[in-house]
Amino acid sequence: MRKLFTICSMAVLSAGLTAQNCSDVFISEYVEGSGNNKALELYNPTNDPIDLGDYRLIRYDNGSDFGSELVTPDKVLNFPAGFTVAAKDVVVFAVNLTNPAGTGQDQPIDPALQAKTDTLFCNGCNPQTADCRAMCFNGDDALCLQKTTDGGTNWQNVDIFASVGERPSNNQGAFSPTAGWTSIAPYSSMPVNYDSNVDGPYFLQYWTQNQTLVRKPSVTQGVTVNPAPQTFNPSVEWDSIPENTFDSLGTHTCDCNTLSLEDAPEAYTQMAPNPAKDVVNLRSEMPLVAMRLRSLNGALIRELSLNQVTELSFSVADLASGAYVVELEWANGKIAAKKLLRQ
Repeated sequence: MRKLFTICSMAVLSAGLTAQNCSDVFISEYVEGSGNNKALELYNPTNDPIDLGDYRLIRYDNGSDFGSELVTPDKVLNFPAGFTVAAKDVVVFAVNLTNPAGTGQDQPIDPALQAKTDTLFCNGCNPQTADCRAMCFNGDDALCLQKTTDGGTNWQNVDIFASVGERPSNNQGAFSPTAGWTSIAPYSSMPVNYDSNVDGPYFLQYWTQNQTLVRKPSVTQGVTVNPAPQTFNPSVEWDSIPENTFDSLGTHTCDCNTLSLEDAPEAYTQMAPNPAKDVVNLRSEMPLVAMRLRSLNGALIRELSLNQVTELSFSVADLASGAYVVELEWANGKIAAKKLLRQ
């Protein structure tokens, strides 16, 4: 996907996970930045594209749990059918706030973050929008990625971030969106009156607040069993980088990334320049039988039938600036999408 096709504790690991390694999507990056700079990256560890139309993201805020009536529809993001993540690839999405005149809960996201996204979801963080606010998470909110296999009657956990039902407290012993989970036991709180702004064991240890977290390469599946209270240690599965760092979005290093040419020819296909102004050159290690250029909403713009070629050039000079999807079909029946930005 491209930008603007417009994301444990040892107790959890030892509890046993139902998902198999490299078998389903999971959150590979978490961005909790300043203002409304909130984003998630989802990684597909399998050898086939996955349509996220049967998946959803739920924000469990302020300690609400799985059975809580506090989980209202505006805290649920149902991904649209056709929102696909390619094999061994990622999708990146953030809050749909881009109006430069916005302030407060309507403050726009950083242009640098917008440039890294495949799509923007949820039209604001102001409760008066009466719209999806699942992406308006703070450092004390838990997230759950779920999927259905029966059209939405039943849902199963694919990945859980933090601990659903638990709310971290700050160094005043109070609950606050400025708090978060830490890397030091008991993980969900700091000692009362502890000054977290000075050097010490808790120095800047709110890992889930004002941080970008990247899933460690050794993690090959999501967390499907909710961590018990005071057991979620973010440092076990995540690496922490500074607030408002977006450079690592768009790619993910994982131990699942072993690919064969036959299983994932898109991983061996090169497309340049990207971004492009005029002509795009494409080279594949396996013969191509079709190329389709689509808009972000999936509408077909151009289709080429190919006679098992391995090299192809096509013009984008007539396209408006923005993001597009290049859908490729190989002779072995594999179909995958690649990101393309028209300058």
